[in-house]
Amino acid sequence: MRITILLNPSARHGRARHLLEGALEVFRRHAVDFEVRESQSPQHLIELAHRAREQKPDLIVSAGGDGTHHYVLNGLFGSATPLGLIPIGRGNDFAKGIGMPRDPRAAATALLNGQVREVDLARVGPVVYGCVAGVGFDSTVNRYANERVRWLSGTLAYVWSLLYCLKDYRPEPLEITADEESFSGEVAFALVGNNSSYGGGIRLAPRAKLDDGLLDVCIIPSMGRLELLGWIPRAYRGEHLRHPRIRYFQARKITLRTTSRMELFGDGEFLQELPATIEVVPRALRVIVPR
Repeated sequence: MRITILLNPSARHGRARHLLEGALEVFRRHAVDFEVRESQSPQHLIELAHRAREQKPDLIVSAGGDGTHHYVLNGLFGSATPLGLIPIGRGNDFAKGIGMPRDPRAAATALLNGQVREVDLARVGPVVYGCVAGVGFDSTVNRYANERVRWLSGTLAYVWSLLYCLKDYRPEPLEITADEESFSGEVAFALVGNNSSYGGGIRLAPRAKLDDGLLDVCIIPSMGRLELLGWIPRAYRGEHLRHPRIRYFQARKITLRTTSRMELFGDGEFLQELPATIEVVPRALRVIVPR
């Protein structure tokens, strides 16, 4: 078996090399022919994935978190070579969505004994994402977490960023048109999910499935700071849909427009400013999942 491993060395606050070593021990013990290639930037990850797919190994492995996987799967999009995940980043929701264990040794064992599963991706222009894309306050929190929070991981990083950014929170005007649904009004934020969770376990799209050919839209309406703060814990438990003013529906194609300036983030990474059209690409990626 020949495996190419694409490593983001800055993942998990620079501990990625150390964390990956446990997985490499498993590969050595099973006499796997593997090669580790380290990225120097997000764009470099895409280039490394392009080169790896041209060499046609049996498996290309992304070692990092959701941000790392985002760029690797953009480099692999359209390829028949399966993708494996070793979740050693700050947020590991995509790996959780396909059932990969968090422990690097257990993840490596699952890759060697696993099976191929075809999952959907969401596409925005030429870019795809695997988990969730958001606009509004969610994007403000994402940008702050990416640029300023280096000492926390996963849920804690998101919560810290949310609390810090709450002082600048204000509702934004948003128009959404989808297959048979539409919305126009002020929102706290809105999400389009392919996976059920993001941000280290926030289950804002709790009904989303990676292989149902649909995207899940969750619209959180305009609310005050204290109401928003009190509502967040429900989102971590996936219980927020009980809120009477939340809109939740599924669609294959969604267009987002605004009269303000709003940024769209997907998998925790900046995608583009609005307007934007997001559509599902069914069974677009072959991934290795545990048996």
